Amino acid sequence: MKTGSYYNEILQKIDTLSKREYASFCLSGIQLVLIGIVQIFIGISSLELIGNFSSLIRTVLMLFFLIISIGLFFYLFLIPFLKYLKILSRGSYHSYAIKIGAFFPQVKDDLLNAMQLVEITDSKNPFSAALRDAAFQQVYNRTKSINFTQTVSFSQAKKVFKFLIGSFVLAALLLVLVPGLQNASARILQFNREFIPPAKFSFQISPGNKEVTKGQEINIAARVVGPAPSYVNIAIKYKEQTEFEYKDLTIDSTGLYRFSIPVARSSFEYFIKAEDVSSDIFNIRVIDKPVIKSLDLTIIPPAYSKQSEINQQDNGNVTSLTGSQMQFLISTTKENLKSVKLFFDDSTEFQLKLQGRNALGTYRIKKDENYRIIITDKDGNQNENPVTYSIKALTDALPSIEIVEPNKNVNLGNDDRLPLLLKISDDYGFTNLKLHYRLTSSRYEKPKEEFSSIDIQISKSVKEEDINYVWNLSSLNLGVEDVVTYYLEIFDNDNVSGSKSAKTGTFTVRVPSLDELFAEADKSQDAAEKKLMESLKEAEKLKDNLEKINQDLKQDKKEITWQEKERIEKTLDQFENLQNKIEDAKKDLSKMQNEMQKNSLLSQETLEKYMELQKLFDELGSEEMKQAMEKLQDLLQKMNRDQIQNATENMKVNEEMMKKSIERTLELLKRVQVEQKMDEIQKRLDNLTNKLDDLQKQTNKSDLSKDAQKNELGDKQKDVTEDLQNLEEKMKDLQDKMKEFDEMPNNEIDKAVDEMQKQQNEEMSKDAQQQLQKGQKQQAMQNQSQMSKNMNSMKQMMSSIQQQMEMQNQRIVFNQMMKALDNILTLSKEQEELKKQSKELDPNSSRFNENAKQQNNLERNMDKIINQLNELSKKTFAITPEMAKALGEARNSMRQSTGSLQNRNSSLAQNQQGEAMKSLNEAAGIMKGSMENMMDGGGSGGGITSMMQQLQKMSGQQMDLNNMTQQLQQGQMSMQQQAEFQRLAMQQEVIRKSLEELNNEAKQTGQSKKLPANLDKVLEDMQEVVSDMNTRKLDDDLIQKQERILSKLLDAQRSINERDFEKQRESSAGQKFVRESPAELNLNSSKGKNKIKDELNKAVNEGYAKDYEALIRKYYEALGKDTPH
Repeated sequence: MKTGSYYNEILQKIDTLSKREYASFCLSGIQLVLIGIVQIFIGISSLELIGNFSSLIRTVLMLFFLIISIGLFFYLFLIPFLKYLKILSRGSYHSYAIKIGAFFPQVKDDLLNAMQLVEITDSKNPFSAALRDAAFQQVYNRTKSINFTQTVSFSQAKKVFKFLIGSFVLAALLLVLVPGLQNASARILQFNREFIPPAKFSFQISPGNKEVTKGQEINIAARVVGPAPSYVNIAIKYKEQTEFEYKDLTIDSTGLYRFSIPVARSSFEYFIKAEDVSSDIFNIRVIDKPVIKSLDLTIIPPAYSKQSEINQQDNGNVTSLTGSQMQFLISTTKENLKSVKLFFDDSTEFQLKLQGRNALGTYRIKKDENYRIIITDKDGNQNENPVTYSIKALTDALPSIEIVEPNKNVNLGNDDRLPLLLKISDDYGFTNLKLHYRLTSSRYEKPKEEFSSIDIQISKSVKEEDINYVWNLSSLNLGVEDVVTYYLEIFDNDNVSGSKSAKTGTFTVRVPSLDELFAEADKSQDAAEKKLMESLKEAEKLKDNLEKINQDLKQDKKEITWQEKERIEKTLDQFENLQNKIEDAKKDLSKMQNEMQKNSLLSQETLEKYMELQKLFDELGSEEMKQAMEKLQDLLQKMNRDQIQNATENMKVNEEMMKKSIERTLELLKRVQVEQKMDEIQKRLDNLTNKLDDLQKQTNKSDLSKDAQKNELGDKQKDVTEDLQNLEEKMKDLQDKMKEFDEMPNNEIDKAVDEMQKQQNEEMSKDAQQQLQKGQKQQAMQNQSQMSKNMNSMKQMMSSIQQQMEMQNQRIVFNQMMKALDNILTLSKEQEELKKQSKELDPNSSRFNENAKQQNNLERNMDKIINQLNELSKKTFAITPEMAKALGEARNSMRQSTGSLQNRNSSLAQNQQGEAMKSLNEAAGIMKGSMENMMDGGGSGGGITSMMQQLQKMSGQQMDLNNMTQQLQQGQMSMQQQAEFQRLAMQQEVIRKSLEELNNEAKQTGQSKKLPANLDKVLEDMQEVVSDMNTRKLDDDLIQKQERILSKLLDAQRSINERDFEKQRESSAGQKFVRESPAELNLNSSKGKNKIKDELNKAVNEGYAKDYEALIRKYYEALGKDTPH
């Protein structure tokens, strides 16, 4: 049984081998069949090509081809395939065993022998069954791992396949390359059909059958294939003819026979004839195709662009804005039209409306594209070769917007207004301008996630505009250190593609704290003071250099040396650097002043003194000094020693004057800083009082059981604690600064600092914070109330100190000015007496020398007065440059008079003495005017101060009016609101009249030039606002007009201290400017009145003349009035 299974397995492997073998036979056989069919078919086709047989012979050839093909198919493929399927018997197993033994050397004949041994029956088998099984098993073991199918290879089929491909390629080449072989093959396939023998000639004719447009030129070309014919004709028959008309053709150099018809008028038939051989008949169909006679095109740009229409004749190319309309009017040559359309490159179409021979329609431009005008008549004929036109769609550019001012992150001023200067532009106009803003940082309020927006009115028809917009942030109720982020967005007027927008960068406006504002002011002041100190040191060095240069120039030489010239040039450079440093100090101080004024941190008196400081800074860079420098630079080119020595001497004098001016400016700056610090303390006390009062109200209304409210109040109380710490530090700073001046009320400020420490406000604030956290509302409110009272008490104390400081300084200055005035008048009388003596002198008199000594003594007394006033000028602005100039001129006249007396020139000495008297009297008059101005409460500001106060008052009124007007701009006004609006209109008229009176007064007194703003224009704007309000016109335009008015009023008030502003002082005595005196000089207490009396008695006892005593008495009586001044 086991041997039987092995034997069957061997037989199965032999069957697999046999099947693979016949598969190879089938594959090779079918390829050989195809090769045979192709070769035989090409063979009989070649015979047909040569013999051009009749259908009978072609039928015989076809039968032969079919018999051979079928025989090949049967023998080479069908029989092997049937054996493959075992329908027919395959070879014996023994024959395959022989093949296997021959292919595998390790098998040899063993497989055949074993199979034969197994196949012998037991009766005839001389061997035992066990021996046969062992022998077969041995053979089986040797062959079981052998794959018998390896004896069969498909390489033969692969080789045959290459022959098959080659046969097909060869047959294809023969059919293509051998002329007539394809036709012969076709005749073989159509073996039962008779074919006419080919003509002697064949023709290649162009254009063959064709449709042409009437009037078009027709060119016919023919090539004769075959032997050269003796002649060639063209036969033509028009549709109106019955017979062909023949015309001879001649061959050209290219081998073509040509015939031309310049203008085709009707259809015709034609053929080519060579000897007795004719071509096929062709038709030339002449059709009347439509043609464009004229093209009228009107381009209408979008309405928003405000561009004019464009008319074009016979030109379909268009360049215009997207959304423009193209109005077509097309005139054609035919009436029976089917359609006229615009055909675009993207295969879209636009149909035009037909009207007889014309077509019209309107197409809207959407994009860049090309198009053709296609005309189709009723017969389906279309215009030939239509022109391709282009449409260029212009895009509406994005608008642009720029913030010109402030164009940076800024702090919000005390007026809660942010002036914005914008520049917008677009190619066609605008629809809307929006200001987007949101609260991005706050100590007590949650920042906003979304932006809110404000519509800003603009002129929508213009293409470019500068927008002045005043953003009123008062409605946001911003607190200290709140930050608002904002940007602006402009929208253009493109209603075709949709309005496009452009945005500015994002900026912030922040509410600064008092600490920040004052810290920045301190920084600017310190910088200015430091630069002035450095300038003073450099002025000292400059003075030394000039003295050395003067000594060197006294050498007895005609020209200066190059070394001397280089030293002078370096000195000039030093002087220029000195002036630059002074200018930097001025800028620092001006910046500080503007910021403090913007935030209302300066009293009117302190602001006035800062303005005077600016004036002093201007005088430091005087024109005389610049002219002296320029003159010296010019003389250096000439190298003349004497001229340069005179110029350097002049420079030395000017340098000395500048040095003294720097010393005065520095000293006055320190004094003004004290007053500014006093203002700072008062401002901090006001701020703390308001904070404490508000905090007490919030505490009273709060529910301390809620953590949110408790934490918020605790944070605010903590802020108060920090403010109290800062206040105490600033009071100590003020205390230190005041100690630098002996005449300051230092004892009083010491008492105030001690009182502040005794009040223990900081500890109370900390206790209140803890009490709030514990929910102890009443205890916290008690501490808050007590701190508020302490602040009020401290305010009164500081106000008293400020009044005393002002009064004491004015008393000292007034007394010293009175002494100086007395000395000047005395000197003037002495000069007058000396002049009389000089008049009576004989040229040979011995009194000339005595008079010269007296004049020299007067000159020395003049120096004492100048030095006295120079020291006084460091304490007050009342010593004016005009006064110093007059005294300087008096001194120069006295010096010249001394020289004239020494030269015994009596008449010249008298003239010079008269000039000295004139200058002394002028100086006395200026000083007397300054003193009277002080008595009238004018300080040193004069009419400008009064004007500033009035402008400040009107600015506040306008701001309140603007806020109330904006509150009414909430939808439709009720009757009550309309009545309120009319009341506001009357209030606006009152402000307008007040400003008109101020403007008229400024013009009458010559002060109008000093105002930086054009008040006439402001008045016109106010009149427009009043008219609008009277007509109940409340809109954004009105609001912005009011805001612009406020902005101009604030500019007028703030900008009086700008660089180009100069105060003029009247030297004529007796002229008075009516104004209210500063509130700080109001002394109503009995103690204050007694102090005034004491000072009056002290002044009278100084021993002044009667007229001066009257002047002094008038001054102190003015101080002692009951009403504030």
